[in-house]
Amino acid sequence: MKNRLTKSVAMLTVFAAVLMGAGCEGGGDKPMETTAVTEKDPDLMETPDFSGLSLEQIQMKYPKLNILPEYEYSDDIDEGDLISQSPEAGTEIYKSDKITVVISSGGKLVEIDDYTNRNIDDAESLIKKQGLELRIIKEENEEVTANCIIKTDPPARSMVEKGTVVTCYVSLGSAEQELLMPDLVGKSIEEATKLAGENGVVLSISYDNESDKEPGTVISQSLDPETPVEADTRVEVVISGETSVNERKTTIVVTFKDEERSGEYQFKYYIDGTLQEDMTEIKELSLTKKIEWEVKGKDIHTYSIVVTYLKNGESGTLYEMEVDFTQDPPKKEHHGTFNSSIFKELKSR
Repeated sequence: MKNRLTKSVAMLTVFAAVLMGAGCEGGGDKPMETTAVTEKDPDLMETPDFSGLSLEQIQMKYPKLNILPEYEYSDDIDEGDLISQSPEAGTEIYKSDKITVVISSGGKLVEIDDYTNRNIDDAESLIKKQGLELRIIKEENEEVTANCIIKTDPPARSMVEKGTVVTCYVSLGSAEQELLMPDLVGKSIEEATKLAGENGVVLSISYDNESDKEPGTVISQSLDPETPVEADTRVEVVISGETSVNERKTTIVVTFKDEERSGEYQFKYYIDGTLQEDMTEIKELSLTKKIEWEVKGKDIHTYSIVVTYLKNGESGTLYEMEVDFTQDPPKKEHHGTFNSSIFKELKSR
C-alpha cells in the first residue's frame, strides 16, 4: 500500500511539472495557438477562359453564367470570334456577376466584288451578306443583258465600310432590243420567276390541284414562247400541285437584346424590295422588346426591315427573310442578313 501511494505521488508531481512548464514558457502570458478553418463561399468561382470560343459556343458551354456580349470591328479576329473578356480568366467573381465578352464583327472595311454582267437577283444577296446596303437604278443599255448589272458605285474592288450604300446600275436592255416571251413550262416557280424577270415579264400565278405533273412546276403559260413582249408585260402561268392554293400566314419575330434597347429609331418594312409606306414607324427601343410582323401570301416573298437612327440619320438593314408560302406551314429562311448589332453600329457612325 505504501509503495502504491509513493508511485501515485510521483506521477502527480511529474504531471504538475509538465503543466507548469507549458504554462510558464515565455513568461506565462502566451495563449495557446489555434488554426481557424474557413469554408469557401459556394457562390464564388473563377472566371472561365473563353479563348478560342465563339459567342454561341460560350453560351452553350456556360448556360448558367451571366454573359454580356459586346461587338467591335476587328481586322485581325474573324467575325463571331472572341476578342477579349472582362473579368479576365482566373479572376474570382460571384456566379451572378456579369461577364462581358467582346465579339468581333469582322473587319470594318469590305471589298466590293465585281458584279458586272451578273444578274441583279444573284448579286443582291451577296452584297447584303457583306453588310452593305443596296440601291438599284435601271437604265437602257445596248451591251448588257436586261436585269444584269452594268456597273456599281462605288466601283468594283473599292474598300468601303460596312453599311455603305452600293448603287447597282441595272440594264433594261436596249430601247430597240426586242423582248421575247421565254418558255417557262416545266420550270420551277423560282426558275420561272427569274427567267421572266430577265425578259421583262411579270408573272401572275395560279394553281392546278388536279394536275399529274411534278408539284411546283409550270404547266402552262398564257403567251407562247418567242412571242414579242413589252417591258413589264403581265403573263399568267399555272403551277402544278395543291400548295399555295390558299393564302397562308406566318409571323416574323425579331427580339431585341436588353443592351440594345435604347434610342429612337425609324423602322421601314419592305416586301420584295418594295417599301410598305403605311407600316413605317418610329420606336423608342427602351419601350420595345420585339417586333412581330404578320405576313401572308401564296408564293415566295422576301421581307426586310431597315432601321434609321434618328440622331444621325444613319441607316442599315436589321433583318431579311425569305418566306415560302407554297409550303404548309410556310418555310422561313434567313436571306441575306440578320444584323443583331445594327443599333450599336448605327450609333457609332
